Amino acid sequence: RQVDFKVKAVVSTQSTGEGSYWKLADFVVPETSVKILEEADQAIYTVTMFKKTLEAFKNNAREKKFIVRDFQYSKEKINQQKTEVHNLQKAKIKAYVPLIRWLKGNFSESFVNWIHVKALRLFTESVLRYGLPATFMTAVLEPHKKSEKKLREKLHVLYSNLDKSAAEGPEMGDIPGVFMAGDYYPYVYYDINTAFIEGAREF
Repeated sequence: RQVDFKVKAVVSTQSTGEGSYWKLADFVVPETSVKILEEADQAIYTVTMFKKTLEAFKNNAREKKFIVRDFQYSKEKINQQKTEVHNLQKAKIKAYVPLIRWLKGNFSESFVNWIHVKALRLFTESVLRYGLPATFMTAVLEPHKKSEKKLREKLHVLYSNLDKSAAEGPEMGDIPGVFMAGDYYPYVYYDINTAFIEGAREF
């Protein structure tokens, strides 16, 4: 907010930076730092100073890796933003019920098609890896999160003879000619993420 000779700036810094703002330049008004938002170890403050010291304040703040932005109060813009938020909330509520109906009607078919694509990829990768005839077994496993590492070790012991290149461990990087990228195992596997709403559980 600018009032003749004073100006207010918005500063993004670590949560512990509140007490040192007035040392960044001359003519910073003491005890004008107000914390308006804090997340994790970062915080946003407003600081009031004389207009002539703003550029020096910015330069010194930049050296300390503080982010400074000018702040100009506009009641019209604030009201406009409040109206936009209100309209978006109304639109969200209005669209929610039709969206849920659509999801209930189409989710099952979409999920089946998705699993079908996974099965095709699994089959293709298996043929490329082990050749014909296709004499391999397919299974779906859902380990507990704490036992996933132990399951990987058991599978590695059981099937390490199928692929010598994976005998030393999973961190092989990308293998030329192989569809799967990242971790490489002697068996073919794909994750199926079922955490569609919250969390990030995979099996």
